[in-house]
Amino acid sequence: STALEENSQKIFAFEWEDLSTGRRTQLCWTVLPQGFKNSPTIFGAALTKELQHCSAKEEQITLLQCVDDILLGADTTEICKEKTVSLLSFLGMAGYRLSEKKAPLAKQTVIYLGFEISQGQQRLGNDREKRP
Repeated sequence: STALEENSQKIFAFEWEDLSTGRRTQLCWTVLPQGFKNSPTIFGAALTKELQHCSAKEEQITLLQCVDDILLGADTTEICKEKTVSLLSFLGMAGYRLSEKKAPLAKQTVIYLGFEISQGQQRLGNDREKRP
């Protein structure tokens, strides 16, 4: 989750009423609320800014980012594994939560944003191809 700056938290204030007691309480979000229409854009911009400071982002790799999807590519499996571990460590230390099952390591072919990418080639993934 992305923390909201203190002066932005009042924008996300709301009132909650306990239906059993009728008591009303004013609350506010302190992190970017899921479902807010601008959350993906704000999160993507924050992640882009954070990635500028990542030492894994070097000439030996290609790093693509679209909102919260990141693809890291390298010429060799060894470099890919090394830089992926470095990137995951960096993001973890920065407070990002990562899904291990969504982070396949050093694959020759990957599905990224619905495209099958392999050795500099891309095509629509099977899920996106039109079926008769």
